Amino acid sequence: MAEFVGTLRALLGSDNNSRGAAEKTFSDAREQQPAATVAALFHALGESSLEEPVREQAAVLLRQCLSKIQDDNSTWQKLGAQGQSDAKAKLLQLLQSEASDKVRRKIADAIQKLGCQLIEIPQDTRPNNAEAWPELMPTLMPIVVDTSRPDGLRADTLLAVKELLDSIWPVMVANINQTLGVLQTCFSSNSPAVMGRTSELLCELLDKLDKKEERSKFAPLLEELCRVIRALADSPNIAPLNDLLTALQAGPSLADFLKDAFPEHVLPLLKTIATSHKEEDINRAALEAVMTIVEAKPKAYSKNTVAMQAIIEICVVFMTQLESDMAGWAAEDDEEGDDEERLIMGKEVLDRLCRCMHAHDKMAPLMELMKQAVSSLMAAGWKEQCAGLSMLATIIEFVDDEDLVQTMFGVVKSNLKSQHERVRHTAWAAVAQFAEDHAETLSSEAIAPGMLEAFLAVMDDPCERVQSRSMEAFQFYGGLVEREVLDPFVPNMMSKLGHKLQHGSIGLQRKTITYIAVLAGQMEDGFADYYAPLMPVLKQLVQSLVHKNEERTLLGKAFECISLLASTVGLEVFRSDAEVIMEAMIKATNVPDLTSNDPIMEYMMQASQRICFVMKGAFLPFLPHILPLVLKKFTLAPKEYSKETMQSIKDDEEVSLTVQQGEDGKVKVILMSTSELEDLKGAIGCVHTFVEELGKLFVDYLQQTAQALLLVFDFALDEDVRDLAFETWGLLCQCARESGQVDKVGELVQEFLKRMLPKFEQVGATGSVAEAQGIDSAALKTAANGVTACLRKAGPGVLSGEQLNHICQVALKALHVSLQLRDAEEEANRRNQKNDEEEEMVDDEELEEATKFRLALCEMVGALAVHHGDLFMEHCLNPSMQLVTKFIQPSVRWEDRRLALFVICDILEHLKEKAVPAWPHFMEQLLQDVAHQSTALRQPACYAVSLAAQVKAFAQFAPSAATTLSQVISQTRQAGKKKSQREAQACADNALSALVEILTTHQQAVAGAEGQLWSVWLNALPIQVDEVEGVKNHRTLLNLVKAEHPQVIGESGGNLPQVLSILVDVYKSNTVDEETSKGIAQLVVQLGPQRLEGIASQLKEKHRKKLLRIHKEGQ
Repeated sequence: MAEFVGTLRALLGSDNNSRGAAEKTFSDAREQQPAATVAALFHALGESSLEEPVREQAAVLLRQCLSKIQDDNSTWQKLGAQGQSDAKAKLLQLLQSEASDKVRRKIADAIQKLGCQLIEIPQDTRPNNAEAWPELMPTLMPIVVDTSRPDGLRADTLLAVKELLDSIWPVMVANINQTLGVLQTCFSSNSPAVMGRTSELLCELLDKLDKKEERSKFAPLLEELCRVIRALADSPNIAPLNDLLTALQAGPSLADFLKDAFPEHVLPLLKTIATSHKEEDINRAALEAVMTIVEAKPKAYSKNTVAMQAIIEICVVFMTQLESDMAGWAAEDDEEGDDEERLIMGKEVLDRLCRCMHAHDKMAPLMELMKQAVSSLMAAGWKEQCAGLSMLATIIEFVDDEDLVQTMFGVVKSNLKSQHERVRHTAWAAVAQFAEDHAETLSSEAIAPGMLEAFLAVMDDPCERVQSRSMEAFQFYGGLVEREVLDPFVPNMMSKLGHKLQHGSIGLQRKTITYIAVLAGQMEDGFADYYAPLMPVLKQLVQSLVHKNEERTLLGKAFECISLLASTVGLEVFRSDAEVIMEAMIKATNVPDLTSNDPIMEYMMQASQRICFVMKGAFLPFLPHILPLVLKKFTLAPKEYSKETMQSIKDDEEVSLTVQQGEDGKVKVILMSTSELEDLKGAIGCVHTFVEELGKLFVDYLQQTAQALLLVFDFALDEDVRDLAFETWGLLCQCARESGQVDKVGELVQEFLKRMLPKFEQVGATGSVAEAQGIDSAALKTAANGVTACLRKAGPGVLSGEQLNHICQVALKALHVSLQLRDAEEEANRRNQKNDEEEEMVDDEELEEATKFRLALCEMVGALAVHHGDLFMEHCLNPSMQLVTKFIQPSVRWEDRRLALFVICDILEHLKEKAVPAWPHFMEQLLQDVAHQSTALRQPACYAVSLAAQVKAFAQFAPSAATTLSQVISQTRQAGKKKSQREAQACADNALSALVEILTTHQQAVAGAEGQLWSVWLNALPIQVDEVEGVKNHRTLLNLVKAEHPQVIGESGGNLPQVLSILVDVYKSNTVDEETSKGIAQLVVQLGPQRLEGIASQLKEKHRKKLLRIHKEGQ
């Protein structure tokens, strides 16, 4: 025994060699003599004469020996039945006899660890005891109610019971009277530890109970719970209060239990703690408890304005806890300064409250309370004004009324010149948020010029931190303002920015370079005049920083700015500087001893993408140097959670994590540092751009890129990563096709299908709903989208009829299983629901992912028709039409009808006239859905009609369809451009495509109403939301003007001012392609000076300015 104790002491020692030897000795003993090792650990624990740390170590090692008990080779299994029985008994004996608090807690931890593994009770059963360890509960429960026992023992035992709840809660419910008695007795204790643990136990037990009737039996304990919260708030020992507040941060069941008592009893207590307790950690925990409860049952709590008002008041207290030392605050940099934690939390909780209420259509009453709070705050001192401005920035995302937006922004703008630097700083932060949430309003002619004046003026603000925040705001705002509005301000801005770039602080230089980059991106070729004076300064800055590890962010921003400058002048001007810049970027990425979160690689990849876009094929010589650096990032991968993994991540580094099921069926946590995750995304995006821009020129790098991409095909942490990787794979297929390597196209497609199809086959092969419940809809959706992208890009001739049939059947079978699972889960929810509120327990995100997965499967089927129309007709049309016929019926739920519409769209688009025989199965209902009240159905229906109208056979439907479409367009456009109307406006955009297709293809069929229909189409332009439909409609408009279509240009050209205003508006925007923009410029030149001058006089000022630019570029 002495030798064993020596090993325990060595494990605690500081000598690495001795500790390593001791670890090996113990590991060997545990492996070779498991029973003797466990017995020795029990003996050490029972030896009170041993020093406390040694006994603690024995308890820790014992818990390890009792882990993973289901594994065949585990220590537990090697003990045998008698040894296991002895171990359970000794644990319970030691818990009661141990005098040391530290050792006893570890013994209690070992008990709950073992119990959670041994006890498995089906949730729908209520046994009186846990058969797997029948002595456990009869031992623990008497301990906690025995007032003669030490408070520490009772508290530790209560903690063990709480930790066992996942396994033993059905037993506690089955013995409800005994459970209530135990809790009542423990509540009567004067010990904060006992009271606290009892309250935690109650909260977590309640959250296990889905049935309201079972929860209601604990209602008599609510008063006791409130009493304990009050008592713990007054206790000098904050640990029990902190643990209780954490327990209150539970889920829907606990929130439902508390809802009646919450406003009048629980909330006032938590509010007092959040706003008055002396410990900041307790303040934050109390606010988090309040917000978590409300988030868990938003429908219930939204009905109580007292609760909403209280949360706002707590947040205001948090947001006004600002430092009064303005000199110290002003001396800090925004990026490096310590922002007040309570301020941050106050803003975050307000945002969560708004988001929660908005998601459940309960925003209106909350908005009124918020407006009242802002009004009161703005009339008070500078701290309150900062809180009011922060509140405006938080709620503006959820404001739909444009007049209210302008009113709120007026408050923000009026404080940009406040006497207090902190108020000005907060106001500029609010400008950034307003710009992000209401771009169109803030960039309007009524607001933009005044704001640009303000941006110019703030460059001279006496507080550099205010200047810095305004520059951050310009990153959001500058990109919204039209070039013609921005143009007059650029010279003065550049004059001041040039001075800051050469003479400002490092922090200000960073912001200055980004500011210049925004101007360059917005002014495009209009910024070319600044290239010559700026490029030497930036090159000099790069050369001075390329080997300085301390200023990597500034160097990265310099690369970013250079790449945007290159975009303004084009290849011919930039070519002479390109080699120097690319060489500097490559050098910067190869500097030794860089930190893991060095920013240069990210900046280099972004800059390389822009430069590649500018240089196209001329970029190819740089690719051998850049691509290996980028592909190296593809090896980044998440790691399984472990102590060693966490130690490898820096304390200040954020991580992304998820839970996944391994091949062995066991659940594991995987994680990755956020910086590595962003690097991986950036690397795939960079390669995506290279392949897209270089096209067939990329072919020599195709094989190594494909091999690298395979590494991220099973990336489980972020679906965006796999989605982008799959898109890039599709581009590789296109690259191989364009370079004439048809065999390589086939290899790439078959490799992709070999990896993806088994995932869907596995879903389709599930024999029961229970088996299907493990479906990862998000991952499968990404895989389906990947198959679609690959097939669309690969081109014709890569699939046989047999393969088409197999893919179609696999997709439809997986769709069938997903629908079965949904229906079964809904039926289970209906059985468990006792009131409407229970619906909130459904995981909305999971439902949404499942819906997207089903849509992706339908698009996967449709992708088969893109390049294999004849084979699709032979092998896939019938099963596709069976789906359409089943789901297109008006009695079918809208989500399933949308599936039918998606399939119809693909059939119409890719089969064209060949699909006409199938029209009777869906055309009547399709035309009715054009005016459906749900935008989710209306948009695909309008799009489908735009496709069907391309076929001559549609003539018989054209008159009625055109009438319906014109009504949809007119009614929708009258609703205005509110954020809430974006989906409706997108439907109208698709309806415009359908209407103009009818007007141009079926002119005779609609001749009687032609003039009125053309007027509807023209008056509804330009396209507002759907950029793809914008490209179609604006191209059509240009072609009709060029052809001098009488209904479009009007009698004697009367419509030309209106038409030209539309074309000028969309010129070089996202709703036109490059060819259309060139055509617009040519049209402007062809109109001639005299005619152009007459038209221009009827345009708005901003359109006149833009017209002059277009004319210049056209010449």
